[in-house]
Amino acid sequence: MSEDTPHYLLDHTDRELRRLDLQGELYRDVTTRALRDAGIGEGMQVLDIGSGSGDVSITAGRLVGPTGSVLGIDRGAAAIRDARAKAAAAGLEHVLFEQHEIDDFRTASSFHALIGRFVLMHQQDPGRALRAAARHVRPGGVIVMIESHMELLRTGGHSTPHSPLYETIVDFKARVVRAAGADLEAGGRLRATFRAAGLPEPTCRLEAHAEGGADSRYYGYVEQSVLSMLGEAARAGIDTFDEASAKGIGDRLRDEVVAAGGSLISWPVVYAIARLP
Repeated sequence: MSEDTPHYLLDHTDRELRRLDLQGELYRDVTTRALRDAGIGEGMQVLDIGSGSGDVSITAGRLVGPTGSVLGIDRGAAAIRDARAKAAAAGLEHVLFEQHEIDDFRTASSFHALIGRFVLMHQQDPGRALRAAARHVRPGGVIVMIESHMELLRTGGHSTPHSPLYETIVDFKARVVRAAGADLEAGGRLRATFRAAGLPEPTCRLEAHAEGGADSRYYGYVEQSVLSMLGEAARAGIDTFDEASAKGIGDRLRDEVVAAGGSLISWPVVYAIARLP
């Protein structure tokens, strides 16, 4: 890996795997909607790239049922172990996980569908990575990619009324993601990425949660995100937060938003769907 190559900035520590669990809960509805919009259902064979702790694969596994199958691939051994445990606990024997790099993955099988969430943003050449994965999709198959469009929160309204703490968090996360070489606009670039991969023009949809109130799970997710990024932030010389100031930030954000009767816009996502000829 060269110095210019993006890397997965959060690593697969226990803390990061728990953050991925919270992320899965937060984005499960849009993920399910994207997969259903793509026609993923009973009996299909599905490949999930960058499967992380397994949420997307397990969501797909429930849609395809026991007559179908899902194979999740990820570069991280800890993530694979965690995902396998989750699938076993859910009784989803048809959802499997293997450790692979996307570009190096080889199989004699072909798939009805290729899916992935928040993976292309971490690729040095997302078009090439998507092209490499798409070669495993059979003719007439479908490709569904879900990517963050973090830059929208930096350039638009992220809170109503304005939340100074949330603005600081948004700026911190964006700076750390950019410092790691990941793409803050991966969602907005999905059309171009599909074209670069030689795929048909996709249909795309932008979604975001408007979170607020005392019981939103979003505050906890935000805190776990900040905590997970501290190592990368230190490497990049970004000192907005340390361990002491990051702990409890979810409660502080909740107090600020509830006191103002306000709402926060979660990290927007774009999902793109294309069907092969």
